[in-house]
Amino acid sequence: MDSILLDTSFCIRLLKSNDQLHQNAKDYFKYFKEKVEIYLSSIVIAEYSVKDDAYNLPLEFVKIIPFDFFDGKTAGEFHSILINNKEQVANIERNVIKDDCKLIAQIFNRKIGAFITKDKKSFGQIFMPIQKENGLKIELLDLEIPLKEFKGELF
Repeated sequence: MDSILLDTSFCIRLLKSNDQLHQNAKDYFKYFKEKVEIYLSSIVIAEYSVKDDAYNLPLEFVKIIPFDFFDGKTAGEFHSILINNKEQVANIERNVIKDDCKLIAQIFNRKIGAFITKDKKSFGQIFMPIQKENGLKIELLDLEIPLKEFKGELF
């Protein structure tokens, strides 16, 4: 893994000190700062801004990527794949599907190696049909798994 895109759920836990996953987010972020390029989507910034000031995000450590024409085109193609796999995403809210398709498009177009989220299960349901259709390969990291466990270290 040489690059990672942060999900909104990750950013929330990173900055919310009373969240049960706050320490996991802090540990991962410290690890990412030392090892990989960290990306933050303008879509994540928009989602985060609903509840908090986006200037609280660790902007000095991330590369912000805008959602552009090519991302829109790719996201539409990915959403089309999911329309043909309705049973796979039947229990996921439509807005979540659309936003996740946008993030996957940004990952795909920029060849980002990984994505971290608290919502790995639902993201995986959206990601798997797209991956099967076009061979996209990214590492999905689950924020609920502590960094030491992810790295295979003893506690």
